[in-house]
Amino acid sequence: MGDPGRHGDAFAWVGAAFDLHKYEIQFRLAKQFFHTPYANVASWAMDKHKEIKPNYMGIELNNDGKKVLDLFTRKYNMLYMQGVTTSANLTEKTRQMGFAMDKPFMVKWFAAAKDRGMIKFPKKPSKDMQELIDQIPKIVELKTIGGQTTYKAHRGQHDDLFIAALLCCNFIRLFIDQQKRLK
Repeated sequence: MGDPGRHGDAFAWVGAAFDLHKYEIQFRLAKQFFHTPYANVASWAMDKHKEIKPNYMGIELNNDGKKVLDLFTRKYNMLYMQGVTTSANLTEKTRQMGFAMDKPFMVKWFAAAKDRGMIKFPKKPSKDMQELIDQIPKIVELKTIGGQTTYKAHRGQHDDLFIAALLCCNFIRLFIDQQKRLK
């Protein structure tokens, strides 16, 4: 799951697996890039894709996300799911469509899943995985000018890894919800 960063200065990539039997989201990969050409990020992602063979990948479409998606399809012929984040309070029906991730809803969902022990991190995290873990408590709730609730890091700090983790969890949540409806 990638988050291209708002100003093109950062790109975060988070990979997770969902263990259906243990009902756990296991974060396995976190990588953050700063001031790195998107072609290099896409090349790195392709190498990781070959190595870990995920069922699908997701990329947040924001200011520069389209450039990375174009590289994936044009150069590497990779499949992906795309999504955007929003501070809008979406209805459950809209959330089920999956394209837009309701950030306030997912921050709360992630916190509840973490409290239930559903979120798992490696026992020996890499530097970037530790950065993801460290970003979680730094996310603050803010009110937008329009009165909506949003979440982001304090000024001058990055939340790219956490947002990428939320996108990953959102796609897993949609999978879980779909499995429940099929029963």
